[in-house]
Amino acid sequence: MILPRGLVFIVTIWIFTAWWICIGIRPPVQPTIASYLPGIRLFFAAIAIGLCVAWPMLRLSERPAPAPIRQVLIDFITIVALLHMVIWPLRLATNLPPQRMGLIDLFLFSWGAIIAAILAKSIGSRSSLERIFCMITIVVISLLGPIAHFVCARMDWPSPPIWLDGPIMGVLRETLGGGSNPDAIAWRTTTGITLAASTAWMAIILLHLSAGRMFKTPSPNPS
Repeated sequence: MILPRGLVFIVTIWIFTAWWICIGIRPPVQPTIASYLPGIRLFFAAIAIGLCVAWPMLRLSERPAPAPIRQVLIDFITIVALLHMVIWPLRLATNLPPQRMGLIDLFLFSWGAIIAAILAKSIGSRSSLERIFCMITIVVISLLGPIAHFVCARMDWPSPPIWLDGPIMGVLRETLGGGSNPDAIAWRTTTGITLAASTAWMAIILLHLSAGRMFKTPSPNPS
């Protein structure tokens, strides 16, 4: 597997820039867990934006990939490995317990896997319309929470279920819990998103295999 060095560099710059903007370089006057938590919550949101919006936008602006599934999988594994080197050490500056950190981890990268499946379907296409539609779909999914809450507020409907929060608003909600362990609803929601990601990738692989068989099947000779 060839490591995408350009992507590694861009992701590293994204992480350091997000850290500098959300948390800063200098420690606060009174460095406490409460003083770091707001910045860390914004840092998680920046990670979600990078994974679910910036990365797909980068790949969709390039030439069509000759092996889209392999390209997306290499990218996704690279980004996840880099982000895990940053996410879990954040427990040293917060009171987030391992259960909540595990939930945030699973929640964030399950949404990322869903976005990756959509991306794998489109980055091999030469159609500009398909690429534009793919990017619009990804942005809508990423902003699902604000859109759903805005529509429900305008229509005077009950608050939408938490699975409609999407990756950005959802990770802000889960980090708001602080030192408490996640409840059963949060785990059920995250498990459902993980199952949706698995289903999406199964569909992408089946579509790829069926398309390969279609091109390999020789057409019958006309009589």
